[in-house]
Amino acid sequence: MTQMTVTDALAELTLLEKRINAAKTTLEGNALIAVVEVGQVPTGYKSREDHTSQARASLQRVNDLISRRRTIKRKIVLSNASTMVTIAGEEMTVAEAIEMKNFIVFHKTVLATITANYTRTCQEFKKAQIRVKERLDKLAMEVLGKNATSEKYQSLADSFLGREGVELLDPLHLAEEIARQLSFVEEFESTCDRVLSISNARTTVEISD
Repeated sequence: MTQMTVTDALAELTLLEKRINAAKTTLEGNALIAVVEVGQVPTGYKSREDHTSQARASLQRVNDLISRRRTIKRKIVLSNASTMVTIAGEEMTVAEAIEMKNFIVFHKTVLATITANYTRTCQEFKKAQIRVKERLDKLAMEVLGKNATSEKYQSLADSFLGREGVELLDPLHLAEEIARQLSFVEEFESTCDRVLSISNARTTVEISD
């Protein structure tokens, strides 16, 4: 058994992919199977036995490389599923963190939708407040005149706003929710790769020789 870090295992996966692609080229042409005249030897080979041994060796090399890659990949997957990391204040497995890297775009899309809706509604609320204030001032002028006291104006305003005022219905406290989600997204994106790199460098897997 060989023990290596996940970082080294990932590097070997990349190398194995290159070797597999290179080894596949040796299987082209008449490397594995050939058409020859009766009793003749395939072009480029000393004998039929030479062709047979090289064909077996070529195919075995590719199969061995594929098997090696499969073994290492499996060990990495199992390690990722059990190794815990903490990112943006949340504890998760490495596998979950990797998935979150792909899924974070959905968080950002939802966050953008919430933010746009919140901003638009707040603007509508301010405009509605202005319209109500204009109506209140007009009513105050008609009812109280120019010399109205602040007490009388406030009394009229309380009564008017209680009947015809507007309010912002925000049961989810969206400003706080937006801030919370934005903080998570920003911290996750800024720290995820670093945390995973550190974890991969510290976590080891055992690979059969």
